[in-house]
Amino acid sequence: MPLTLAQYETQISALLMDPTNAVFSTAVIDAAVRQALGDYTQANPLTTETVIALPGVGREIALNGVSGLIQVTDVWWPYDSSAASETWPRNDPLGFRLWWDDGAPVLFLNSREGAQPQQNDEIRVFYAKAHTIQDLDRAAATTPLPAHEYMLVRGAAGLACIGRAADLNETSSNMAVSTPNYAALGKLFLFGDEFDLGFYPWLALLRTQGQVRGDAFPRAGWKLDKYDALTGWAS
Repeated sequence: MPLTLAQYETQISALLMDPTNAVFSTAVIDAAVRQALGDYTQANPLTTETVIALPGVGREIALNGVSGLIQVTDVWWPYDSSAASETWPRNDPLGFRLWWDDGAPVLFLNSREGAQPQQNDEIRVFYAKAHTIQDLDRAAATTPLPAHEYMLVRGAAGLACIGRAADLNETSSNMAVSTPNYAALGKLFLFGDEFDLGFYPWLALLRTQGQVRGDAFPRAGWKLDKYDALTGWAS
């Protein structure tokens, strides 16, 4: 079963050798979990899809009704959700991009030629959104893969250590001992060493394996001419 926030707190506190939270309060741990989860989302966002019936004609399609959207990864149009079987090959618009209009997402089908979407057309939008942990910021479910939970625990523990080191540097009389110890432990959890993969190198590896890429233009919006074809000349 996916871990809840309370279970994350327990595992992180155990890793920090502080099961009673005498040193690291649950508020500090929750802040570290929130940051680690945000970093995880940047490397490996949660992916899902939805079908939208268009309210009007045009290539600019408002996506403000798509909850939590942070990136569009693919678009199928035209699309028929009532079809008995899926059309294949799928209908890909020649190009698309996502832009933000005063904080609201807008999908733009930027093909140079061809028909534009009509009212009541359907489009299938594949998109990325943030991961959640049950009970963190009132979330109802935990979405990171169970296989990734251990590294999220290590990442949050490392971030909590770095925060503790900064606090001791300002306030503690024994900062000459405690501050570097916490900083070293945090660095080990976050960056690893020759024997252990740290949280951030793991995120870098995860990013290369993920299905969401950084390219904002998955397909070219402009038709290639004979000079731009991959072979040098169009056949």
